Amino acid sequence: MLNIDELRQLTIQRRSIRGYDESREVSHEAIRAILECARWAPSGGNGQPWEFVVVRDKETRHKIADIYMKQLEPKREMDLAVRGTAKMTGDGFRHAPVHLIILGDPRVKESYPIRTKLEKADSHFITGLANATLLIHLAADSLGLASQYVSDANSPYMETMLKVMLGIPEPLRIYHLVPIGYAKGPVAAPPRRELEEFVHYEKYDVSKLRGEEGMSQFIMTRTLQGGYGRRRLEEEQKG
Repeated sequence: MLNIDELRQLTIQRRSIRGYDESREVSHEAIRAILECARWAPSGGNGQPWEFVVVRDKETRHKIADIYMKQLEPKREMDLAVRGTAKMTGDGFRHAPVHLIILGDPRVKESYPIRTKLEKADSHFITGLANATLLIHLAADSLGLASQYVSDANSPYMETMLKVMLGIPEPLRIYHLVPIGYAKGPVAAPPRRELEEFVHYEKYDVSKLRGEEGMSQFIMTRTLQGGYGRRRLEEEQKG
């Protein structure tokens, strides 16, 4: 049985990878093992909202990446207009030999109690898909494989184009795209807040509440938007 130290190490070593070795195939057995883990994810009302499309065809994968890059243009323009800078990741995932498209079927909301359905059906629906997606990332890492989130797959433009290209019917929705493959090289660990910064016992410790200056400093030094983001992008460009 997996012990807590092994689980902790798995979560620590997992990375979001954006450079893949297209020459190394990922076996059918590995993908089935990953999805077998995903299907045991917890979900509201045991609604199990997920379905998965496994894309291996190289031409299709590259078309998916082209669609991603096209929908990135207005996103970049918006950041430039508002922030004066745009820190976007690239389309290195086109070289991952497998693309997993995670779909959600909103009809499972009928599995929730009436009050739950009225109050938080959307939250429960998304939580179930998020749980399955996280297990996909952890399962891939346990097999020595790399993965990443491509959340823009559910942007209006990209979702529409992918649904047409892959024949995904209504009422299914695209949640995320997760590339699976072998990393081209190691990626440095992202900065993480220490437990003492955000864990509270018995009641909220107001002394830990970050002010506007503290939050701004955090964003600009330890997230993609700030210094950490610049360092990561520089590393990816070198790779």
